[in-house]
Amino acid sequence: MTGLIVFVLLVAVAMFVLGCMDQRTVYWKTRAWQYRNPEANEPSDAALAAGRAGTFAGAVALLVTAGVLLGVENARTYSTAQVSSVAHAAASRLDEGPSSGIGSSFGTMSDIYDAVNDEGGGNVHIRSAGGDKYELTNRKGKNPVCLTVTVDNELDLGGGEPWSHSVTTSVDDGPC
Repeated sequence: MTGLIVFVLLVAVAMFVLGCMDQRTVYWKTRAWQYRNPEANEPSDAALAAGRAGTFAGAVALLVTAGVLLGVENARTYSTAQVSSVAHAAASRLDEGPSSGIGSSFGTMSDIYDAVNDEGGGNVHIRSAGGDKYELTNRKGKNPVCLTVTVDNELDLGGGEPWSHSVTTSVDDGPC
């Protein structure tokens, strides 16, 4: 998204520079070659002024577009409080009870990644920090929060449900 914003700003600057140039010179350098008799097709002063005004209006519109894109980009970059909120929501979702696959190390990681992605809407990145710890950051890799997920597995050979487990989570601000 940053590349798009820079591109829009560069085009806006180019349009502004083009609008500041002598419009008659611009006509002779860019469009006169199309006509067999360019002097007879030379635009009037009013047409040149309207072209200049349109170029400036286009540059302003592109600057506004760049501002809107920058606002959207900043809105998608979560603060520490927002990353922490996503971590707490994912933790409570994992604490709610068994879900498919939880209880094995692969299933646990898959469930954790799914919970964080669902709660964060793709605006929070997650990486394993070793052991039971997972570090959550915003899209730019900043504002870290540590999510700890511990799975206690119990094998009960005498009961009705031979395999059970419990999930314990905690969230701490800062890196793991």
